[in-house]
Amino acid sequence: MSDEKTYDQTDPLIGRLIDQRYRVTRRLARGGMATVYVAQDERLERPVALKVMHPHLAESDDFVERFHREARAAARIVHPGVVSVFDQGVVSGQGFLVMELIDGTNLRALLNAQGAFTIPQALRYTTDILEALRAAHRMGVIHRDIKPENILVPTDGPAKVADFGLARAVSEGSTSATGNMLGTVAYIAPEIVLTTEANARSDLYSVGIMLYEMLTGAVPWADESPLQIASHHVSEDVPSPSATLPWIPREIDDLVAALTARNPANRCADASDALDLVARAAASIPFDIANRRAEVAREDSRSGSETTALNTEVMPTQLTQAMPVPAATAVTTATALPAATAVTTVHTSTSTETPSAGELPAKMSTRAILLAVIAFLLIVAASFGGSWWWTEYGPGSYLTMPTTTGRDLADVQADLGAIGLASSVEEEFSDDVQSGIVTHSDPDGGSSVHKSTNVQLYVSKGIDMKDVPNVVGKGQDEASRTLADAGLALGAVTDAYSEEVPPGQVISQSVAAGTSLAHDSTVDVVLSKGREPRTVPTLTGKGASAAKSSIEALGLVASPTEAYSDTVPEGQVISQQTREGSTVYRGDSVSYTVSKGPEMVTVPDVVGLQRQEAHDKLEGAGFTVQEDLILGGFFNTVRSSDPAGGSKVKKGSTVTISIV
Repeated sequence: MSDEKTYDQTDPLIGRLIDQRYRVTRRLARGGMATVYVAQDERLERPVALKVMHPHLAESDDFVERFHREARAAARIVHPGVVSVFDQGVVSGQGFLVMELIDGTNLRALLNAQGAFTIPQALRYTTDILEALRAAHRMGVIHRDIKPENILVPTDGPAKVADFGLARAVSEGSTSATGNMLGTVAYIAPEIVLTTEANARSDLYSVGIMLYEMLTGAVPWADESPLQIASHHVSEDVPSPSATLPWIPREIDDLVAALTARNPANRCADASDALDLVARAAASIPFDIANRRAEVAREDSRSGSETTALNTEVMPTQLTQAMPVPAATAVTTATALPAATAVTTVHTSTSTETPSAGELPAKMSTRAILLAVIAFLLIVAASFGGSWWWTEYGPGSYLTMPTTTGRDLADVQADLGAIGLASSVEEEFSDDVQSGIVTHSDPDGGSSVHKSTNVQLYVSKGIDMKDVPNVVGKGQDEASRTLADAGLALGAVTDAYSEEVPPGQVISQSVAAGTSLAHDSTVDVVLSKGREPRTVPTLTGKGASAAKSSIEALGLVASPTEAYSDTVPEGQVISQQTREGSTVYRGDSVSYTVSKGPEMVTVPDVVGLQRQEAHDKLEGAGFTVQEDLILGGFFNTVRSSDPAGGSKVKKGSTVTISIV
């Protein structure tokens, strides 16, 4: 590209296109574990921060895997108070992160510029940090390295926390490779010093130290060595801010104490609890001290106006160095003491010129004093080392576990915390132990354990309850599989006829769907045998009412028709269309014919009609005609009929007509 000449060629990454996407434009900062660059995301056309891990950290495959895992965890946190992680990858064997570029400074630069903050300002930053931690802790991500350098302050909006999860990846890689435990000593929680294990309350401890620093302008025990500071964290309570600034109200002292209790069990339970305390403290600040701040000398910080995205890790004092893990021998401990550095300084400052005769006694006296001091320091170091070994690895480092099994989880954790043992909790279902009670632990209660042991507690969630699925309409095998998938079992299977459910399918279940049952429960079902068969009874000769009753008693439907019968009395069954003895099913129709008796017809009136006309009319009405001639029937005229016209007689009867 034509513009590559403008890049700083002293850094091989400047001007380079990373991952076919990120063009590195300039270096922003360099720290102990990474270098931060400003880059342009050429795909989305936006500036980003590129944090590249130093090469020595990439030498371990374990570290690279941890780095990627922690980066993925950090990327899940979406919150206005957390610096967003956009992408990750590897360049030249070094892991890198692509992160949100923040226009602003960091809290360290602000503290250097202002010396100390007012109470409202300190509480506002504390609130921003706790809001971010609450979101991260809910995702299961612990920061482990909360300090002013990791708190970015944009030109607008809330303060943002950077480098979530990275402290763990780097510290684990450093511990395995170099024997060092990464941690900013001034802000480190006691349990990390003792066990290297961190949890959400460890982050709250660091926030409490930061609040102390924002108010007073310095961290507790600031003038001492890192090893001494770590010892203070373990063995002493954090001083109250009012011990330095008497005008600080008691509510602020109580807030700092709640965040920095040495026993994690005595700290705020989580970030939400801490936020409640901060809100109450803020509401109690008297107006006359709201704008007051500690009189602290201010430091000129060039990084205060930089645009940054991550911890610059530029901290000149020993308080932000990696804390050495105590060695196993007194001699090594002695060489790690600050006194060794002091001795070196004295020798370095000794003049190389040959002393005159008059100066020799004074030099010898000084040298004797120096040797005496060295001897004294070595004795103190050996004593300290022996004491440290006794309490860290020797018999003094072992504790007796309290009883765990069968006790309430909170009580067990309180007892463990009281003797300084950390614990992890894993929940499991139990048919015998009620919810919230410890079922067992590793190590067992009453065991002798090292004080750095993390006790694994197994606590009951109660009986494993399962939701009953709906198996109505399923076949037996499918119903059994559905119940098994839900963690239940198929119970008794019975059969029943059903007019609606096809054969082999479940008609009903003993427990309604959606009901919660213990995991070892069974669900009974009723399978359909299909429609219930019925045998058609004999109906012929029965009265209509009796025939209907016998049909309906079988769950069948009577379907009668009527017909005239000269032989079967009215109201009796003449015949049945649904054959007697045949098989039908409940709800089917049975057809049969009921007699209406003989058909009755009205005799037409034929009196006065001519002979042939009367024959036609009567025969047309279905009668047989007989004649009775009077006087030989000379006139061919009907004089009368028997039966007479208008009478009702059976169809087909004989009508006799008299003809004159």
